[in-house]
Amino acid sequence: MSQKKFNLREGLVFALIMSGFFFVLYLILKIKSYAALNVDTLSDEDIAVIKHSIRYVVVISGLVIGGIMGAVVQRSKFCIATACHSVVISKDYTQTRAYAMALFVAILGTQILYKTGQVDISRSIYVSFPFTWLSYIIGGFTFGVGIVYAGGCASRILVRAGEGNLGGLVSVMAFIFASGATLWGITAKLRVDYLNKLTIDLHDQYLPNIAHGIPFWAILIVIEIILLLFMLKSPKDSAWRGWRWPMAGVVIGLTIISAWWINGEAFRTIPLIDTFSFTGPNDPTLLQTWRPKSLTFALADAQTYRYIMLWTGESINFAIATVLGVLGGSFISAVITGTFRLIAPPLPQFKSNLFGGTLMGFGAVVGLGCNIGQGLSGISTLSIGSILTMTFIFIGAVAGAKFMEWYIARNI
Repeated sequence: MSQKKFNLREGLVFALIMSGFFFVLYLILKIKSYAALNVDTLSDEDIAVIKHSIRYVVVISGLVIGGIMGAVVQRSKFCIATACHSVVISKDYTQTRAYAMALFVAILGTQILYKTGQVDISRSIYVSFPFTWLSYIIGGFTFGVGIVYAGGCASRILVRAGEGNLGGLVSVMAFIFASGATLWGITAKLRVDYLNKLTIDLHDQYLPNIAHGIPFWAILIVIEIILLLFMLKSPKDSAWRGWRWPMAGVVIGLTIISAWWINGEAFRTIPLIDTFSFTGPNDPTLLQTWRPKSLTFALADAQTYRYIMLWTGESINFAIATVLGVLGGSFISAVITGTFRLIAPPLPQFKSNLFGGTLMGFGAVVGLGCNIGQGLSGISTLSIGSILTMTFIFIGAVAGAKFMEWYIARNI
């Protein structure tokens, strides 16, 4: 394929990504229009139709946002596992800076949505759940080691499966199996009865509420400046200096914001429409179904497997839709650019994929999220639990990369 033809195909993928964002914005405005309705003029049948429409809109947005994430990761090879491995092996911080860019955008956008009343992140699991410090440390570290052996982080292994890599598919299946077992199965007892029992009594995990006396804006500015300085510090000959990696970080950050926004609007609108079923934002039933959320692949992968297996006893939701979207988006992107390949790695790599995926599934559920869930969605809420988990994900990934480097050198 000529370079010109390849560039045209990449341009088509980029156009689809931008179209996806505009479509999600349209869906957000659609939910906003429901919030403006006078509920007193609506019949029970009208309310039922609107609730169904909101659920449908949220699911469609999950497919689109997941598709955008899949396409971006497929074209950029964005992966925190690769980032950590590059730091250890070649001292290359290009992908780490891309992750910093995604964080920079996600934090800024999410906090703007929160402070303007568009999304109540105080109801999210990252801020409102107990500070289970041991779970964050063990889960984060285990997940970090796992991504090195699996050959990619939570989003990357889905994308690798979508672009035809059978090793990635093995990692995904192992991830699903282990996360399901840790949520509902044999290893759930370890998580619930032991790891989650050790907590620190905090009213919430929102950093500005914990740092008493320090203005919110000061905390936000300091965090953003640190991320910005890290990005600007790159050498002049670094791959970061092009447009590809900064753009990948920006787009991934926008997917986090878009996911918060659409789910935040749904959470805000549902009790306004159905005042009979829901008493308000503290209603347990409302929180169980409509709690504000963004992208994550810990619970989402397990729910997707259960949805496929049970079907009639389950219903599709935003999280499941994002998983299907990532698979579909990466597949479409790979087909358009001619990079789809069915690849079967050698047996030792399959074993590594299986082992790594299993560690990832256990660690992601114990730590309440993966490098996307806790690392981007969680940190965008300025949750200290998310910051702690992501710190140990990075430590685990670096430790795993160093051990792998030592093991390979020892056996040469």
